[in-house]
Amino acid sequence: MELILGNVGDHTGYVLDNALSSDYMSKLQNLRTSLPIDKEKKKTAAARRFLCAEDELEWIRVGLVAAIRKGLSESSDEESFCCGDSNDHDSEEIIIRVLPWMRFLEYTTPNGSLGPHTDALIRCKETDIWSTHTLLVFCSDCEMGGETTLLPEDAKTTRLRKKKLQKANDAAAEVRLAMARINTACDGQQNSADDGSNEKKLARLQTTLQTIEENIATMNKEAAKPCFPVKPKCGRILFFPHECPHEGRPTVSVPKIFLRAELILKRK
Repeated sequence: MELILGNVGDHTGYVLDNALSSDYMSKLQNLRTSLPIDKEKKKTAAARRFLCAEDELEWIRVGLVAAIRKGLSESSDEESFCCGDSNDHDSEEIIIRVLPWMRFLEYTTPNGSLGPHTDALIRCKETDIWSTHTLLVFCSDCEMGGETTLLPEDAKTTRLRKKKLQKANDAAAEVRLAMARINTACDGQQNSADDGSNEKKLARLQTTLQTIEENIATMNKEAAKPCFPVKPKCGRILFFPHECPHEGRPTVSVPKIFLRAELILKRK
């Protein structure tokens, strides 16, 4: 079993590989194909099959909780829930609960995607506790495309920064143009008296341009914050906080199939 952590902005995503047995995944695939594709709810890029993992399907939740608990307990990363010495941090101190209502999502054609968004919290009817994390179990391999990608900021922040960046670039272009005009005028007046006013104007414009360019560099640095793309791989588990912005990148290799559920993951 391997636990990979992805720190993105203020959030951490968790990837668990080799946590589910081939028998478990085979049962999950057989269950998926036995469920009808939903025809009533709103149309999306992905077909959906709904289920409630209770009673005879309780094994789904039992297996996921066991895998998550084992993965976290074996991690020594300081950012994980069970950080540091295992003698000091018992995994039993963590509440791990998978909510029963789930759905399979299936992207069967290329270019299926889901734009940047965050997920809503769901209240557990059994415990009256709100869910904390989105849980995905990938049921297919995708060699290209289809990554579920955790983003360092929300879509609104990205749009606002792009708008400010465009304005800053336009302002810088205007200042450079003004400086070029003054330089041209100075070249044409080389033999005439110069009171130094053009040099003062150029100095002021140069200071303004420097400030604008510093702001542009800062915004470009913000735009370069790393994201955390997770490639679909059969049996791979991914979970991350609901409030973490994320997107489903366009599919290339299809189908992309995964089980989607809500997870409660917190210290007691």
